[in-house]
Parts: sequence; structure tokens; C-alpha cells
Amino acid sequence: ALASAIAPENLSVVVNIGDDESIYGLAVSPDLDSVMYTLAGVEGSAGWGRKNDTFTAMESLAGLGVDTTFRLGDLDLGLNLMRTQRLAAGEPLSSITGHIAKSFEIGSTILPASDDRVPTRVQTAELGELSFQEYFVLNGAMPTVTGLRFEQAADAKPAPGVIEAIDRAEVVVIAPSNPPLSIWPMLAIPPIREAIAAAETVVAISPFVGGKPVKGPTDRVMASLGYDPSHAGVVAGYDGLLSHLVVDRDPPDVDVKCIVHDTMMNTPELAASFGAWFGDLWT
Repeated sequence: ALASAIAPENLSVVVNIGDDESIYGLAVSPDLDSVMYTLAGVEGSAGWGRKNDTFTAMESLAGLGVDTTFRLGDLDLGLNLMRTQRLAAGEPLSSITGHIAKSFEIGSTILPASDDRVPTRVQTAELGELSFQEYFVLNGAMPTVTGLRFEQAADAKPAPGVIEAIDRAEVVVIAPSNPPLSIWPMLAIPPIREAIAAAETVVAISPFVGGKPVKGPTDRVMASLGYDPSHAGVVAGYDGLLSHLVVDRDPPDVDVKCIVHDTMMNTPELAASFGAWFGDLWT
């Protein structure tokens, strides 16, 4: 949304890597790729993968008896092959991400939260501890989440440019993502949390619209972790980091400034409208 209203050189996007995983022997970074595909205008209609992609490789693997529950289209597969090769050659993830962004002619700066591995481990009532993709894709995000562990986060270093981007930002914006699954993994890296805590203006956009998440298990995950699945629960989940919260309606009685505006952004037109409003608000 913001990319439509802010000059590319003024927008830096720090992206979760907690769900990065080895799939079919390839280094897959789902959140990084989704952000870049979206900014490049080539995201698939399902909200993941590439637009108009084919799945010939998946059909071949399935024919060989491989479980292809985690779907990678052929174009997506090619990108992940390249990433895997360059990582194996010793190139950091941030450098590879910059190369991909440039190839898609994305003018904004796209940064993984860290060049280190910081995998999210999901503790569940039914199946014990799972990798993120075991929980989210293989089990359809259905197990009850009882805890989260961000492996190696305490020792991870922010990728080059991450802290600088936060420090120079006029406004730090937390997207309307699932707080525990998509934002907490980045906040678990101590220098990132410290930099956001030091920022003057930190605005979160609530992922709840009409009292429910637009998609995904945000409400169930927050509830099972002891947070009210609501705007107020979002504030509690960010534990003192926010100065502002944007909500669609019914602003909660919380210790941050709440701003009411339509936050539905499930079409390019709605996203652009929100971005224009948000950009005007902070300029």
C-alpha cells in the first residue's frame, strides 16, 4: 500500500525470515519473495507465488512419489534455485535479496531482518514442536499454538542496513500481519527491537477488519497465546513499542493514539487508496 504513495527511495522494507526453510533442498524465503513479487506486480492470485506460473516441476516430483503439499511454481522454483546456489557460494541473503529486487526493478530497499538463520519453531498442543512450514503448510495452520521459539534470535545480527533504515525513518510502520508469526520473529532479534523502541513514531496497522483477520490464523494464534484477538490485543502483543494504531472501527481504550480509517486492502485499488491516505497523514 505505501509503495504506491511514497517515493521508492524513501521506502525501506524489513522482512521476516522466521519462515525461511529448506524445501525440496532449496533455500526458500516465502515472506521475502511475497514482498518482492507484490512490489513488482507479479504476485499470484492466491497471495503467494508468481502470477500465471506453471507447476510442471511439481507434477514431475509428484509423479516420482514426492509430497508436493508445499507448492512452488516453475518461475518461483527458478528464483529459489538461484538463491540456493548463491547462498552455498557464501553470499549473504541480504545481497541476494538486493539482486532479486533489482532484477524486478523494485526501487525500494528490501532487507531481510538478518543474514543469520533465525527459524521460527511453533509449539503446538497436538503435535509438539514444528517448523514453521510444518505448522503452516503441511498442517494447514490448524494445530493449537501454545508457544513460539525463535531459534538463535538472541545472537542474530540485523542484516546490513536494517538498523540504519529504522533509525532514519520518519515513521516506522508495522504492517497488518500476524503479530506472533510474522512480526515477533523480527522483534526477537535484540538490536531490531531496541531500534524500534527508540523510534519516536511507530505505527501498527491492525490486522483485524470487522473484528476478524482478513486471512490466516491471527485470531486463533493470538487467543491460544493469551492475547485477546482484537485491536487491543495487537497493542498488548507489541508490548510498549507503539505510538499509534490504525484501526478500521471501534478504537480500543489503550495507551496509544488510535486512528480510524478503512484498513481493508485486499485489492490494488484499496491498497493504493490506503497508501495515499497514510502518506498524506504523515507528510
